Amino acid sequence: MLEPSTAQTTAISLHELATNAAKYGSLSAAEGRVEISWSVTANGRLSLRWIELGGPTVTPPTHRGFGTRIMENMIGQLKGEVQFDWRDQGLTCEIVLPLS
Repeated sequence: MLEPSTAQTTAISLHELATNAAKYGSLSAAEGRVEISWSVTANGRLSLRWIELGGPTVTPPTHRGFGTRIMENMIGQLKGEVQFDWRDQGLTCEIVLPLS
């Protein structure tokens, strides 16, 4: 069971990642796909991993957009962590949030 603030942050983050994938990433291509996995870490945190595959070649953005800043701020307020890795084959994003 997630705390309401953790659930809200997770939902907004996944929405932002999906929106960007549909506009610019793997979901903008017919053969593109997204793999999402989650686990609970040994220290009791929620770890989410978003991996884009099969989309256009990715280059790191030159600036952080509004949605990315919102994600980073919400995750930071919960003492969580977010890491973006713009690989040629697609974005990988890892989010770690406290469960309580």
